[in-house]
Amino acid sequence: MKKIVLLLLVLNFGCAKNIARVPKSARITVKYRVLDEEISPNNINCAYRVASYLQMKDNDCSFKIEEFEFDIERKYVLNSNGSLKEYWMYLAEGPLTYSMEQLNDDLKFKSYEELNNFNIKIAEDRTAIIDNNTTFKIERIFKKQKLILIEKGNNEILEGRRILYAYK
Repeated sequence: MKKIVLLLLVLNFGCAKNIARVPKSARITVKYRVLDEEISPNNINCAYRVASYLQMKDNDCSFKIEEFEFDIERKYVLNSNGSLKEYWMYLAEGPLTYSMEQLNDDLKFKSYEELNNFNIKIAEDRTAIIDNNTTFKIERIFKKQKLILIEKGNNEILEGRRILYAYK
């Protein structure tokens, strides 16, 4: 009986160490809303070029990280406070970019795209991202690429989509 309890404690301890945590000095710089890894490889809009994330250029709309391929739908560039600095919409023709000044000139569009009161920060325990008052649990951190992948299944994410955050 003691051996079983000891084994369970060891297993529990081992699992606790595998919790994904964002490094203490990190801050979020970009949020990506992408088609998930099942839809992206079959998407025609970005089929012409799939770059590795670290070699991706601004106009590239598809990137790979390890075995995952993602097609970008939206890109949110953040300032040092976690507020929106630029907004990018990726279309078949390429990305449309909007500065905060442009967004503030078209408040209907800004509201429609849900960009009012936009703020993103890392949770205190560094295991989640707080995105406009919604807490997203981290599924995986790609340390080399400095990307955070959010868990699937959150009701705030549209079906067939994933959220990734770049950090610095």
